[in-house]
Amino acid sequence: MEALHYYSAIFDSLDAMLPKYDTRRAKMEQFYFAEEIKNIVSCEGPARVERHERADQWRRRMSRAGFQVAPIKMMAQAQKWLKNKKVCEGYTVVEEKGCLVLGWKSKPIIATSCWKC
Repeated sequence: MEALHYYSAIFDSLDAMLPKYDTRRAKMEQFYFAEEIKNIVSCEGPARVERHERADQWRRRMSRAGFQVAPIKMMAQAQKWLKNKKVCEGYTVVEEKGCLVLGWKSKPIIATSCWKC
C-alpha cells in the first residue's frame, strides 16, 4: 500500500507538469520509474535493490552511526522558488525534524538532510 500511495503521488505530479504523451515524461516513466516499480513488486531477497524508507528510519540509522543532524539553510529559498513557479503548483516543501521534504499535495515524495560526524 505504501508503494501504491507513493507512486500515485509521483504520477499525479507528473500529470500536472507534463502532458501525457511528452517524450520527457515517457523517458522518466520508462527508464526510472518502471525499473524501480518492477524491482519493488517482483523481487525479493538480494535481488530487491530498491528499498524506500521513511526519514525516521534514516534518522535512527544515522544517529546510531554517530552522526548528528546539521541544519539545512536552503529552506526559505526552496519555498520561494516553488511559489514563483506556476508549473509547480501542488508541490510542497516543508522542514520536518531537520529534513527538507518535497511532497505532492501533502504526500511526501523525497527528503534530504545534512549530517555531521
